[in-house]
Amino acid sequence: MVASGKPAEVTVDAKWLAPGKTYAFHTSAYDGTLHETDWSPWATFHIRDRVVDIKLPEPDKDAAAVGLDAYQEPQKAQREYDDPNARSGRPAPGENCSDAGDNKILCAEVGEVGDLTKKQQASVENRLRSTRDAADLVKWCSDVSSGTDWFKRTEACMKKATPLYGHMYSKLPDGQTILVGTATFASVIQIKLDPQSTTFQQEWTLLPVEFVDFEGKSSEWGPLTVTPKFSCEPQCSTSGPIWRGFPTWTTTRTDLHPAVATFTHTASGTDTSDTSTVKMRWNWSIRTPDTTAELNQGEMGTSTPDLDVRCDKVADPARPGCVFHKYKPTWVMNFKKTPAAVAHAWLIQSKLPNHPGSMTAGKPMKYLPKADKNQHNRDPQKNRDVICPSGWAAKNGHPDTTVVTDIAPNDTASCDEFAYAASYNSGGMPKSMDGLNEVASGDACVQSYATRIKQGEWHLYDDERIAGPTWQEVCGRSSMSSWINTTSMASFSGAFAAGGKYHLLDADEYWVKFPEFAHCDAGKATVKCTVPEP
Repeated sequence: MVASGKPAEVTVDAKWLAPGKTYAFHTSAYDGTLHETDWSPWATFHIRDRVVDIKLPEPDKDAAAVGLDAYQEPQKAQREYDDPNARSGRPAPGENCSDAGDNKILCAEVGEVGDLTKKQQASVENRLRSTRDAADLVKWCSDVSSGTDWFKRTEACMKKATPLYGHMYSKLPDGQTILVGTATFASVIQIKLDPQSTTFQQEWTLLPVEFVDFEGKSSEWGPLTVTPKFSCEPQCSTSGPIWRGFPTWTTTRTDLHPAVATFTHTASGTDTSDTSTVKMRWNWSIRTPDTTAELNQGEMGTSTPDLDVRCDKVADPARPGCVFHKYKPTWVMNFKKTPAAVAHAWLIQSKLPNHPGSMTAGKPMKYLPKADKNQHNRDPQKNRDVICPSGWAAKNGHPDTTVVTDIAPNDTASCDEFAYAASYNSGGMPKSMDGLNEVASGDACVQSYATRIKQGEWHLYDDERIAGPTWQEVCGRSSMSSWINTTSMASFSGAFAAGGKYHLLDADEYWVKFPEFAHCDAGKATVKCTVPEP
């Protein structure tokens, strides 16, 4: 009842209004005594179609933790020798030579990546696989292609600085030289870092490929001993090498045994507010018993830029550690435990043009640690307050949001945002603080909610009470169970970021992957998918 001449309204519960339907109504007035005898003309209104319908299973509170190591793919590494004007492995073309006695000159050279024939390379790979054992530092090293340096957050497998050559020349009376023989070696360097220690190891595998004798006098220019010189700087000490297999070979073509050298490095100088970047340098030399000096040295380059090692106590003063900080690790949410939160993150990453955290789009997530660990002293909670103000879910979240009181008796509706609040990608991170997607409020984000249709069947829907998304937004906000929301990121810090083995610091980049959604198509106007795939 309203005063005469004033508009009246009736609120219809959302459960009676289905998306994609048109409804008609008409009215008849009543003044408290008499009803109007005629009805008004019919009027219609339309509930827009859903543009998001992702069908999901029940959350499994007992689901096992995600094995994150399985998702860390080797990435190609660049280092100092990658100079188009120089040969692989040293700063300039040419050999490094010294007197080997008896009118002989011995020279060291690092060859081009393509110097080995395909047959030789295949033979090397087979022999390397057969010689590796449980003591191998990097278990995946034999699975990646040769001619490239590969790395993960705490491991590296370097196959580019190969082959290595030892050239023996004979000096003639007229001052000319002739090539007596050539020794060719395959070289693989493996590095294993420890995210909870500043001591780390390197392993150098040296494998003879062939010995070529040009004068039929192979016994006269051997044996050959190869010596590695691996160093690190600054504030870094090196011990070793410790050998498995003796690094001396005859040149009779039959001696092709492998030799493996292990070095141990320890970085120092880190404190709770600083980091130490360790640069490594790789050199080697080859000599005969009569070589007079170690001038016959070959340079295999340095670790700059991708394989420099970052050691610090910033993340955890009690557990200093080292990582290859240029490697971008991959974070995978636990779909079985929190399917709705994972679906929301996948939707926003896949559908929006900024694609936060997408490896495919080349848009990494940038980590924002707690206030005293980031350069802007920005509390990630302030980002969340922009997108998800306190009480938003209870006041403004979709009324059909389902809570899981069967799992958490005191569960309530909660606001979930993506990109994560603890990232520079968050819509709440100010542009003045290097924020990538600043918005004034979460109202500018894509709006969705998670609801249980029946036991065993959940859906993530867009919020049909408001205008549909344009898909030009830069963030997502979803109403869902608080238990699902908080549980979805509960292991992020301890298992992955600052306290985990990937040792993320301020502004470190990482990827976010959703393997269960690989079959879903986000390119269509309506995003409709069943996960896991039926």
